[in-house]
Amino acid sequence: MIYNFTVASGGSLAAPASSINTIAGLDEFGDVADPVLVSTTQPTVAVKVLDKRHNAVYAWSLDRLRQQVQRMRNLTSFVDRPSYSQHFSSEEPFYNSPPPEYSFVGNALVSLAPLSRRLSSTSVVPIFCRYTAEAIGSCRVDIKIVNVVMTPKHTPNSTTVSTRSSSPVPGTVPTGSKLSFFLTVDSVKGLSPHDFSATHLQVRLSSFAGPNFKAEEIYHSNTVDLDSSTPSDLRFRRTFSIVVNSRVQNHLRQGYAPIELFASMRSQYLERMERWDEMREQKTYPIIRAPTPDSKSRVLQPMRRSETDFNMEQSHDVVSWLEIRELGPEGQYVPVPVVTQGNLDPGAFSLHQGLQRRVVITMTSNSGRQFPWAEVVKIKVGNVRLLDAKGRVHESSSRSLVTLPLQQDQVVEFRPDGSGVLSAESLWDSSIHNSVLLNRVTLPNQRVLLQVSWTIAVESCADPVQFSIDMAVTMQTRDARPPSRLVALLSSTRILSKTSNVFLVRLSPPLTRSPKDLWRLDTSEKYVRGEEILGGWRPRGITVVEDHTKLTAMECRAADVQAVRVILANSAVAAQAPQADAAVWGSERHLRKSLELWQRRFGHRGQVWSSFSCSMIDFLYLYLPRLF
Repeated sequence: MIYNFTVASGGSLAAPASSINTIAGLDEFGDVADPVLVSTTQPTVAVKVLDKRHNAVYAWSLDRLRQQVQRMRNLTSFVDRPSYSQHFSSEEPFYNSPPPEYSFVGNALVSLAPLSRRLSSTSVVPIFCRYTAEAIGSCRVDIKIVNVVMTPKHTPNSTTVSTRSSSPVPGTVPTGSKLSFFLTVDSVKGLSPHDFSATHLQVRLSSFAGPNFKAEEIYHSNTVDLDSSTPSDLRFRRTFSIVVNSRVQNHLRQGYAPIELFASMRSQYLERMERWDEMREQKTYPIIRAPTPDSKSRVLQPMRRSETDFNMEQSHDVVSWLEIRELGPEGQYVPVPVVTQGNLDPGAFSLHQGLQRRVVITMTSNSGRQFPWAEVVKIKVGNVRLLDAKGRVHESSSRSLVTLPLQQDQVVEFRPDGSGVLSAESLWDSSIHNSVLLNRVTLPNQRVLLQVSWTIAVESCADPVQFSIDMAVTMQTRDARPPSRLVALLSSTRILSKTSNVFLVRLSPPLTRSPKDLWRLDTSEKYVRGEEILGGWRPRGITVVEDHTKLTAMECRAADVQAVRVILANSAVAAQAPQADAAVWGSERHLRKSLELWQRRFGHRGQVWSSFSCSMIDFLYLYLPRLF
């Protein structure tokens, strides 16, 4: 038995051919469906099991592996106790029960772009192995449009059925219509009888209707014995009918349909897969040879790389100043005095009843453009509480935070001395909190506490940065006088115009943004207790993700090439036919839109190709007839 890590696409179900013992709920590896692998909607880490006893390949989730390892330990724990060991199977912990007779080998990927444009297509598609990423064969895939049943709103003249096999007029299948097409897969070549003893094809309805299609149906071809027949005898024919909604239409326009190949493997093919894994994990370390008296060389292993390399955390000091301004007698907003009782007291704002107020937040940073803040996105105030004379906090019913309207003129400045300033002002009406603590006069030696929270947008951060503090206020009468400066000189009381707080902002970069960044998480050099027992065997590392990404890109590009050939062929026919709607063919808006899509970058560099190929197909379909 060989256990290795692989990348499995979750959420897929498969079933073997009807001539074999049917086991409902099989995954793409031909194994009994693992709940963890089936429920996931994204590529996940699984364990590839090379079952040499039954010549099969299947996958276990990490949870399934832990369960199987516990069963293996039970065999060793009760090996000397026959009364207990008779209840354990000696093969169940190491193999699937029952083992699958057919294993998932590979698939042939077909682009659905011609189908979404009501174009019949015939293409020769390579079959790529999902484990070694090599082309093990090819097949011919023919998709022929049977009819497109339109909805009444798309057919005002009561013509509801279109029996055209292809349409040279540009346009996709409208939503609400029913699309019927005939799929034929034949002319299978390249499958060697030295690698497989029997094989069959399988197609899912969700491959054409999209992954969100609820009613999953699986169709399989006849089973071909390669010892007595040739791969060309393997055929699949089926008529599909799907109702096109917005999700199905988007999937037909941008998606792909895999034609899955299942086979009974031979031992030679399993050995090739094992050698492939070993070859991909071979690493060339620099060898340092030191001469010795007995003329033997010594090999020194390189030092292990730190797991925190290239993963640095940024720290920025930010000072915030909170200021409350009230409307003065001259029509201008004047800062409210803040009364503090000592050096450790943040102070309390002395507010007056019935006046309009504004909250001003000013932040400074010594990082300058290293912390490129752009604007204050939101300011919230709420969570009203009472702080009595004994230092006890009393909660109130006004706990929700209310968003304050921001003024348009914000100050964003990066000074030559390397500091940065950000200031924002918002309107605050204390009556929106509906709290009696903010409406009545505050008793002596008491304060009203409020939570102030604001969010700023930073160019280098994926999410806005949030700040939060507690401020204290005291409500005075409308004609109350401000605190006397003379009292502040004769006591420890201080009168300020604003309060300050110091924040330490830590920015941690994401560990991975794309599969190309997985090398940052490579822990293959980390010692695992007991690994010396394995000898020279090593599990697959991040190379399995690289192989998966490379194989996916290769399949999509091969499918796009075939789709472009179909569109070119139909565009040549459309160029010779009379153009009924010149406005559609002559529109420059679609041309500019396609060029804009070419210049955009959706995600990292590895994802640019998918957007480029999609826009290229649209461009060729709309504008190439004008060049003939």
